[in-house]
Amino acid sequence: MPTYVRLMNPHHMTKHLPYVVDFLQSYMCLCTDHQEVDIHLIVSDSKEVKAFQDAIDGLKRCSERFSIFPTPRVNINGPKPKITITNFYDIVPNAFRSMIKGNISASDTSALLNERGRYQYQTIKKMSAAIELEYDWGLWLDSEAVVVQPFSMREVFDSYIKTPTVWRSKNSRTDFMVSLITGSANVLGRDIESFGKALWNLESVQWMLEKEVVNDLVQSVEKAHKQDFWTVWATRGSPFEINLYNLHIQARKLESNDPLFTKYQVVETEREMDRFGMEAVPGFSRMMRHYGQRLLRFDDLDVAPPEVIDRFLLDTPINILCVGGPPLHSWWQERNMTL
Repeated sequence: MPTYVRLMNPHHMTKHLPYVVDFLQSYMCLCTDHQEVDIHLIVSDSKEVKAFQDAIDGLKRCSERFSIFPTPRVNINGPKPKITITNFYDIVPNAFRSMIKGNISASDTSALLNERGRYQYQTIKKMSAAIELEYDWGLWLDSEAVVVQPFSMREVFDSYIKTPTVWRSKNSRTDFMVSLITGSANVLGRDIESFGKALWNLESVQWMLEKEVVNDLVQSVEKAHKQDFWTVWATRGSPFEINLYNLHIQARKLESNDPLFTKYQVVETEREMDRFGMEAVPGFSRMMRHYGQRLLRFDDLDVAPPEVIDRFLLDTPINILCVGGPPLHSWWQERNMTL
């Protein structure tokens, strides 16, 4: 049986602790198999370890209803999710311990944040966890997430694993986006011209990762540059982890018959949107269902009439709103929704 793990990455304790608590409470009450999936919460220092442990200890037992839903029977007065809190300091790559000018410790890793910036700091946290932890399949998840409705986490993984997909488009239209894709190619030791400078591969926020692919990525980078992975990453563009991961799959799929990579689909977002239709229901909903996409970025609950949003989220089905998830459950309760 594959080992599944979720790698959660809070950005800043003061701002994001409430988001993490809201997510974990919704996950605890609505996920029917949370005892089968390990959550690893990567926090910045020992102060955050304590703060997040206190928050987890304070999670409320699930009663017969959560939000507008009957609580799945298995979760009523059930156990808390399986959560391991990891201090980022314990997995900081050695390259950065010598590369940065300031000192870092278990109680303070802010020197790395200050010198490398927020985006690189978060990427190092995510990618370090992906490299160091043991699992078969994982899911990177930021803190601003919320569970939408009762669901099985194992089904989310299994649905994706049946047809693992990398989404690409021709939407690198800003200097920042171009720098991320170009940096990914540089780290991989590849020519961006072979993919096209307009390539963009952060179309989906369902950030699934396969440990064998992560291992191959690290080995390929080190072989191409004759340096350790993190020195290459830090000096050749420092791209987002998901841009790098997706580009590696795309490149290896083109050059290899290895089933590790041939099983992946590389899908053109624009073409599929045209094929399925641009309207949320049924077109986009059908496309999400076809490709096993159960997670979605959804910033604004006012983008369509409420009944359209209800139908899209519940019927697709969307299981988790991530990366800026809105206050969905209070919005439903204010409308006196019930199921």
